Amino acid sequence: MIEFKQVSKKYPTGQLALYNINLTLEAGEMVFITGHSGAGKSTLLKLVAMLERPSKGEVLIGGRSLSKLGRGQIPNYRRRIGFIFQDPHLLYDRSVFDNIALPLRIAGMGQSETRRRVQAALDKVGLTGRETTFPLMLSAGEKQRVGIARAMVNKPTIILADEPTGNLDPELAQDIMFTFAQFNELGATVMIASHDHGLVERMKKRTIVLQKVD
Repeated sequence: MIEFKQVSKKYPTGQLALYNINLTLEAGEMVFITGHSGAGKSTLLKLVAMLERPSKGEVLIGGRSLSKLGRGQIPNYRRRIGFIFQDPHLLYDRSVFDNIALPLRIAGMGQSETRRRVQAALDKVGLTGRETTFPLMLSAGEKQRVGIARAMVNKPTIILADEPTGNLDPELAQDIMFTFAQFNELGATVMIASHDHGLVERMKKRTIVLQKVD
């Protein structure tokens, strides 16, 4: 499903973020990416999302190299991906419903199907009844759940999460991880970058450790 073939990434600043990565994830797998700060965890996820491109090597999705995608094909490809950041980047002048509906409206989805999907996403993350609430009235955990619902509402086949529990207390972090596990059980391939080794160990999933490149 996701394959890295001798992938390296060097930024214009000269920073070598990844060197000669070979990695294969099966469809429907859930894996954790760990390693010290600066080891390239975020870069790895960004390469899958095509927010960055490799300096060397190939990233393949479903057997197809991402380098073969033309500029016009990238938006459609990204609709298959749900990306969750440590900061969910919510729009504070929009309600919870409008925040989650945003990707569907950009895609031109009709009003009734948009409402159905948003309600389903809210139910999945345990926020039913909070549709009209604004982000400033939410706790940190609830904001993160809105970010997850927004990433899930397009029914992505790949979920990428970059330190999604970094700002949460241990109990909330555990709840968020179980939310990802639920989406994985529904068939999504999930990659989570995390430095919380205790939480990662409790999830009992495959763990990939990145070493910082000197």
